[in-house]
Amino acid sequence: MGNCCAAINSEESRYSISIGRASNSIDLQPLHIINTESSSNSIVLPQIPIKPIFEALTSEKDTCAGAKEETSILTLQSPEEIDIKCTCGSYYAYKSDLVFWHYEKFNNWNIQCSICLNYFSKSAWKCNHCDKIVCRDCGNIEGMQATIEYCEKNHELIWSPNTCAYYSQEYNKSSYICALCKRSRNEPSWACRDCEYDICLHCGIQKGLTPTTNLLVCGKNKPLLHCKKSDIPFVCNKCNDITNKNSYSCSSCDYSVCTSCSEPLLACMIAHPGMKCRKNHDLKVMKIGNAKKMFGRWYICLKCDNVSMKYGYLCTGCCECYCLKCGDEIVRAIESYSGRNCGVGHILVWNPCYEKEDSENLCVVCWKRIYGGCFRCEDCEISVCVDDITKIN
Repeated sequence: MGNCCAAINSEESRYSISIGRASNSIDLQPLHIINTESSSNSIVLPQIPIKPIFEALTSEKDTCAGAKEETSILTLQSPEEIDIKCTCGSYYAYKSDLVFWHYEKFNNWNIQCSICLNYFSKSAWKCNHCDKIVCRDCGNIEGMQATIEYCEKNHELIWSPNTCAYYSQEYNKSSYICALCKRSRNEPSWACRDCEYDICLHCGIQKGLTPTTNLLVCGKNKPLLHCKKSDIPFVCNKCNDITNKNSYSCSSCDYSVCTSCSEPLLACMIAHPGMKCRKNHDLKVMKIGNAKKMFGRWYICLKCDNVSMKYGYLCTGCCECYCLKCGDEIVRAIESYSGRNCGVGHILVWNPCYEKEDSENLCVVCWKRIYGGCFRCEDCEISVCVDDITKIN
């Protein structure tokens, strides 16, 4: 499978691409539609619904100052620690898990800011009562401080469930060294993959960070921290086995999960709900060798054609995957470029790309076929690949 350039007749193209020398960007402008015969090779991607926040949320009046505050499983902030109030009288809280909350509630990972009305797909502020959402740009204008950490080169750290898989693939190591506590860890982290800079769960939580999704929690929904093997055995609260090997534990309530029980939970953790196969199934980070033995199939990266990867984002049911590098690039692209303008006033949103037999999905910038997900404008019926989304105005 390869991304081959398609020979496109310029007279049949609905879009012209103009490259501005000063801005080095691409502006997509519609041309007159030329009537052509329909082809069986055409593809129509299903539209991802963009439901405005104001229509989807239950309407709230500005008289709910005494409303009970919501308690989030993942957000450690309390209303007393936040000094920015919503018009309803409640408080805004910075939500690292906002995208997952929005997807669970609206089946949609494209979020609309209640102030600027722009769309985005990453962490931001949400009112604890009326669910109004404020994007980072508008929050910064209002003086709201986001809970974000940066590496030594000032790159924003991204929640990464696949950190141990990355170091195992690149360096054949089962753990990484936390940049703050300098200890060896084998758990998810907040990471800058370009700089190989990682902050472990313990250090990140102490700095106020919260995972975007965390399946390793105790009975009181507190995150479990990694503990090395000790001389004192413990009882796993999942399988009831007695062991003294590595575990994930909550010391305050004496809750522990052994390695055998924690590994399947860690494998189910994803960095963004948009990480799906072309049939809308969730992708999980798995070891390719184990998947081959279990399902008897070969796996090839949908984006770069890599067949020698050790780990990947897999859909075991559809035999589809992205390598770790491409998967991480996709997550960063969704968070950075969702909501960009397609050039005629419409927004581009991430679409996992539902591909049908004998159909083609071409990027309007490089005119190469897109085998995996893409950024899609349903109004203009155009697609942009991950590599070229930075070139769109």
